[in-house]
Amino acid sequence: MRVLVTGGAGFIGSNIADAVKARGDEVVVVDDISTGDRANLAPDIDLRVADVSDPKALREGVRGERFDAIVHCASKTKVVESMEKPDLYRRVIVDGTRNVVRVAQDAHAKIFVNISTGGAIYGETRICATEAVPVDATSNYGKFKAEAEQIVGAAPVSSITLRLANVYGPRQRQDLEGGVVAIFAGRWRRGEKLTVFGDGNAERDYIYVGDVVDAVLAAFAGKWKGVYNIGTGVPTSVNELIAAMAEILGPPAGITKAAERPGELRRSCIDSSRAKRDGLWQSRTGLLDGLHRTAGAA
Repeated sequence: MRVLVTGGAGFIGSNIADAVKARGDEVVVVDDISTGDRANLAPDIDLRVADVSDPKALREGVRGERFDAIVHCASKTKVVESMEKPDLYRRVIVDGTRNVVRVAQDAHAKIFVNISTGGAIYGETRICATEAVPVDATSNYGKFKAEAEQIVGAAPVSSITLRLANVYGPRQRQDLEGGVVAIFAGRWRRGEKLTVFGDGNAERDYIYVGDVVDAVLAAFAGKWKGVYNIGTGVPTSVNELIAAMAEILGPPAGITKAAERPGELRRSCIDSSRAKRDGLWQSRTGLLDGLHRTAGAA
């Protein structure tokens, strides 16, 4: 099997690329290295440096090649920044997705796996959101991801969209908003105080990256179409996350409180029972187990 992973030098993409290679398939990565890193990839993984929002560069990077599957991870991911730079986020997320879909058509791909967001697309979720909950994104990031999903769904290529909860695990950067586990772990190692925005009661659904990789690999079978949530269905507050990490790393150097950030949700949680019911996937890694694995890989 030949697989193209866009954004494949990034946190999630590189973990997917590793797994594809490990099972004996050929993997090609497209990444502009703006937030990804060549060091995330094994030396023998084929990296093509190109920006998905640049249709000419993208086409030239994979011209004339065929792929059995395309996993589209490339994206801008900062919620707050998306409100400050809407043109950039629209170009990369919306136009970039449109460009990658065209590559999929030209490459005669059998399956297109679109990586989307469950953490930003539903808005506030008092009850963990199923796929039937209407999109109610409050940020440009979430709105553009919703638009990208429509582009994928309307394309003449077999596709599945995976709406991910808040992903954490090895290789996650410490300077991206959603990477609170990586941010906290870095501060813990450096003996710095943790910064908590608001009262620390904001809740997120934290999913280990290895479980996300399992969902992507399962999707290659092409049996499932449409939108699937990929999360744990367990909301965890920032305060609870700190307590869990303290069990592994010991107490932090201290905690500094800061004002809530604009565009941030109070509660984000997704229900992945459809993926389990349809035989696609189910979460296997609990938070403490995932945090242990993440700390061990640091």
